[in-house]
Parts: sequence; C-alpha cells; structure tokens
Amino acid sequence: MKVHISANEVLYYNQSSVKLGEFERYIITYELYQGDGIPADIKLDSLWVKIKNTTKLSYKAAYLLGPFILYCDVRAKDYESSYKIISSADKPVFQSNLQAQQKFVSELSLHHIKPRYVWIVDVVSQILFNRETKVNFGILIGNSKASLKKKIRCDRALPDKICNTLLSGLSVQRLTTADIWKVPPLIGISQKSHLVILTHGFQSNVSADMEYIMEEIYKSQMNNSNERLVIKGYAKNVCETEKGIKFLGVGLANYIIDELYDDSVEKISFIGHSLGGLTQTFAICYINTIHPDFFKKVEPINFISLASPLLGIATSTPNYVKMSLSMGIIGTTGQELGLKDANYGDKPLLYLLSEESLINVLARFKRRTLYANAVNDGIVPLYSSSLLFLDYSQLLHKLRGQTTAPCDPLLQPEVNSGENLTNHSDDYNDDNEINTSSWNTFWKTKGNDCDKKSKRLMNASVIKSMKSVVLTPCPDANFLSNPDERVATIIHDKIYSEKNLPPPSPTLYEGIAAQGGETRKTRKEMEEIIARRWHKGMHWRKVVVSLKPDAHNNIIVRRRFANAYGWPVIDHLVTAHFQRDDSDALPVQDKQSSEEDTNIATGGVEPNKFFSWLTKIEDPSAYRGGIVSTASHLASSWISKHSSVKD
Repeated sequence: MKVHISANEVLYYNQSSVKLGEFERYIITYELYQGDGIPADIKLDSLWVKIKNTTKLSYKAAYLLGPFILYCDVRAKDYESSYKIISSADKPVFQSNLQAQQKFVSELSLHHIKPRYVWIVDVVSQILFNRETKVNFGILIGNSKASLKKKIRCDRALPDKICNTLLSGLSVQRLTTADIWKVPPLIGISQKSHLVILTHGFQSNVSADMEYIMEEIYKSQMNNSNERLVIKGYAKNVCETEKGIKFLGVGLANYIIDELYDDSVEKISFIGHSLGGLTQTFAICYINTIHPDFFKKVEPINFISLASPLLGIATSTPNYVKMSLSMGIIGTTGQELGLKDANYGDKPLLYLLSEESLINVLARFKRRTLYANAVNDGIVPLYSSSLLFLDYSQLLHKLRGQTTAPCDPLLQPEVNSGENLTNHSDDYNDDNEINTSSWNTFWKTKGNDCDKKSKRLMNASVIKSMKSVVLTPCPDANFLSNPDERVATIIHDKIYSEKNLPPPSPTLYEGIAAQGGETRKTRKEMEEIIARRWHKGMHWRKVVVSLKPDAHNNIIVRRRFANAYGWPVIDHLVTAHFQRDDSDALPVQDKQSSEEDTNIATGGVEPNKFFSWLTKIEDPSAYRGGIVSTASHLASSWISKHSSVKD
C-alpha cells in the first residue's frame, strides 16, 4: 500500500565527495505497481533528480588542486548505445563540466505504464592533479521540480545519511568506485581466469577514465563461458606519471606479480592508453626478465595500445613542446618521450625497449593491435601510435573532404597532391598484406620547404587537446540517440608484417654503436629504427580511426557520453579481442626466439650488464617529477596550512 505524500516533497538526499579517479553511481529503482493488474489510480508523475557541486566557490580557480569539477550523467538502466531512441524522454542527459556551486537537474520520466523503472546516475570526479583534495556534492530526488529548491538539513558528520524516503516503492542504491570495479559474481563459469590489465596514461586516472572499457569487456563474459574475465586497473601510478616509464612499468609489474597473480590465472591481456601503452610494455619486459616462467604458466592473449606514443613524440610536436620536454616540465617521462633521456647511457629508453631479446615476448601474444588516431589528436601523433609504417595514401583517400592542417614538414608523412588518391583495394594481396611496391611515399620530408598543395593528415593543437580533457567538445543529441546518423569511425584495419616494410636507407643503421659507445642519429632516424625493431619477426594489426575532437580521450570513451564519439572504437576492440576464438590470432613470429633470448634471468637476479637498465634498482632521486606535480604539491602544502579543502 502506497503512502500518500503531498506535492513538492524531497524523497531522497545524500551528500558525498569524490577524489581523483573516484566516482559514485546511484541506481534509482521505482516500483510503479506490483502484480499483473494495472491499478486504476496509477499516476505517471515524473520524479526529478538534482546534483549540486557543493565545493566552495573560492576553489573554482584552484586548478592545480583540482580542478574541482564534476561530470554527471543520467540514463535508463536498459540504455544501449546501439539502439535508436525515439522518445525524447528516453534520451540520456549529462553535464561534463559541473563547477563549484553549480547544479545539474534531470527529469526521471514515467512516460510508459510498466511495473518498474530503473535509472543510473553517475557522478565522476574531474580532478587531475591532486589525490588529496576532493569535490563535494549532494544528490536530491524529489516528486516535482519545485521540490528540488527545498533546503535540506543533514548531519554533515554522516555524509551517506538518507534524510527522507517517503515514497513507497522508491529505492536508491549507492555504489562507490571500489564497488563498480569488483569482479562480477558468476555462476557456472570456470574458475580459471583471464586477467585483463588496463593501463592509463598521464596522471594514471584509470579507475574513472577506463571504467567504460571495463564494463564493455565484462559484457562479453557471456561469450567466454570457459573462462572468467577479471579486469583490473593499476591505480598506484596516480600523480606519479612524471617519474619515468621505468618507475611506472616496475610498479605495474610488481602489482601483477604480487597482488593479482595466483594459480587460477591462465591467460593475460594488456590494454594501454597513451603513456599506458609504454608502461605496460616495460612491465611485460620486466616480468619476462625477472620472472622468466611467468609467460610459460600464463598464456599471453591480447596486447592492445590506444593512441600510445610507442616512438615517443620527438619530431611532430611544436618547438615549445620539445623544449618543455627537454627541460623536464613533465619530469623524466617527458625527456624519455622526447628521446633525450640520459639515464641509460647513449641510447634512449624507447630504443632499449625495442631490444630483440625483450621484444620477442610480444611475439607470443595471440593478438597485437594498435589503435591510432588519424586526426584530432594533439597529444600523440599517428606515426608514433601506429609504429610509423602505414599506407598513408589510402588514409588520405579515406579522409578526403576533411580540412587539412597548415603545411608543416614535421607533422606527418605526406602524399603529393599530384598523386592519384584512388581506391587502394588492389594494394592488398590474398593474404591481406600490403605490397610495398604500391606505396607512393613513406616518411618523407622536404627540410624546411613545403609544397602548399600537399595533402596532409590533420594535426590538432597540443593546447586545445589539453584543454579539452575537462572542457570536452561533446556529441550532439542526434549522435547519442540515432546510430544510423553516425559516420564510420574505423577507416583502416590491416595486418602489417616485417616483410611489408619498405627497405631502409643504406645509412640508416650507421652510427649505432655498441653499448657504451656514441649514438649519432637524428630523432627522426631513431624513430624509424625503433619502429623497424618493433616489427622484427612480428605481425601487427593496425586500426586507424577518425574521431572528432577530443580524439585522444574519445578513443577510450573517457566519459560515457561526453566522449561518446569513441563508442565504435571500444565496440571494435571488444568484438575483435573478447568475442572470438583463436581462429583470428595473428601468425606466429617469423623467427622463434631461443631459450637464451626468452630466459635471460632467474629469480630476480640481474641477468647481465646489458639489461641492467631494466633490472637495476634505482635510487629514488632518479625518478624526477615535473613542474606540474611539484606545483600541485606546493599548492596542496600551502592550502593545508591556511584552510582545509577537505570540508
């Protein structure tokens, strides 16, 4: 029996807070009626929900301590991005930039007569730079829009207190970040597990930023009845990503060995975004060196990178960015990405990561896939995320009609405008491989001269890309509700092998001295050498996508609706890697590695001086933070002495 309540009543209120990488989910269930018969006095009056960022207004400009911004969305539980939405009441709503003291209001419409309504409300922290501070918020549910204006008095010492639950049939379940990342309980599934490691990039905000990927992969569990998917993200690199790829990779490797691995783990996959791709590469190499039996006991399945700077970002970025990297604005990591790090002798770390004895472990993975942004990614250029070698003329043909960037010989490999950019389907042989003789140009530049008629792939502004992490260019309502209106995202999906690469120049490898000698190579030459080493003895599946801004975060759907342009990429990733058997696995490596190559260490003992850069225990001072982390730490220390941002 329902209790009669008056109009304009507050039905539920909760106040809480979220730190960096944290989010909360509220599952709102309303039992409209029970039984088979529809009550004669049934009412279809909407409910309303309000989320307010209750952080003090004075913190609005404190970006290094925050920013103190929330992302919020409201959707029906049965919402699927692949379904066309007809009724406007069924459309999801979101706010990607809820700042201090701002409110987000959404109607929970009861526009159909059905026994039960279920909505999901997500509230996500947009803090980037500080793991100590938090964003405070309150969530209120009322039976009218007017009820949202009522002032609520709750005991601040009990942030989870429900102050009102008057409406019979209404229940609200609150889930924390830890709740959402728990492995779902399964019945009748084999206890043998497939461990999937998600690795984030700069600031390592994996728990919030890669939550969408996690949930989409779990949906494929129904197609994996012989194994239990266990998806984990390494969160201890939060605010530590300026300390270098080795620091990040060793931490990830130890997390896998010490905290995740047990006898139930039979398979393992790695999915890395941006800097996370290099982090997981170091971790794989480190595990294979220190624990040489690991990849014998645990079968490596998927190695997947999404917009990862596998060749660094040394040549495509503006001069002010290169100078900033060299000066250490993002610490050791920036110098490594600029191929200017000096911690490992004369060779940059990214070159050492491509050593044959270490890279051979990647050849054991059944699938090796690189997802790369062709356009609108100002953080990681296409050549780096795709390991350089692509049929660029075909890509330009697919992208015809899009606006090109100002001519710059260092942005991307170019194709002369006089060349015939026609259908390149004949460029592929029966094995789905590219004939190198059909490639028009490759990795060409003309010094400081540039043909203004040249067609080029677009390169987004670094500053705009960094700004759009918080101020995201969001999709319109039509994109979210009508799958038929979405433009094709996957523009290139081919397998490349070492034999497909064009021949190197006769002088490319000259000047690469033995360990301890001098390396006399330009950054561009070093990038090509590293790319060729990554291809040695291995096939790579390269998936190039065309996404609207912000492509670097859209490719992982950082926020469910604000970055929804990336939905097709994640659909492709899940289908290609978690919904198929091994029939689509890549060919085995062209040359099997020897036992000496794969078993180069035992029981944590340093194998030899050649690999000391990998296994040496570094002095903590070797891991240098950058200006961003230092400034954030100083700001946090100052504010803690004068006030408390935790209240």
